[in-house]
Amino acid sequence: MNDFQHTGEALRREGSSTAAVDDLVSKTSTATSLEDVAAFLKQLELEANKLPWPFDRDYAALALQYSADGAAPSVAKEMLKLALGRAQWCASCATAGGEGLARSRHVRELESLLRPHA
Repeated sequence: MNDFQHTGEALRREGSSTAAVDDLVSKTSTATSLEDVAAFLKQLELEANKLPWPFDRDYAALALQYSADGAAPSVAKEMLKLALGRAQWCASCATAGGEGLARSRHVRELESLLRPHA
């Protein structure tokens, strides 16, 4: 089980639904227009902000990261940029050193994924 699946399961066990985020990520990854991508990502931010961060990871950032592989290159870049922004925000909210280190790991993963898209 990868981090994305593990986090999704944890959210569902806590009673949270990832359906809205999953739907918007799916729509984004198959979009052909950057205008549609921008609209989907704007909606995604609102839905993603309703979910907690089990295991020090933002579910929407993980969903975007894991779905970007199947998207067109320009769409994947936008998906990874939003994922990075969400992961950075999550990391900046850490209240302890170990928590910050754990959350920063995801930031570094996303930064390395974005390098080829620069």
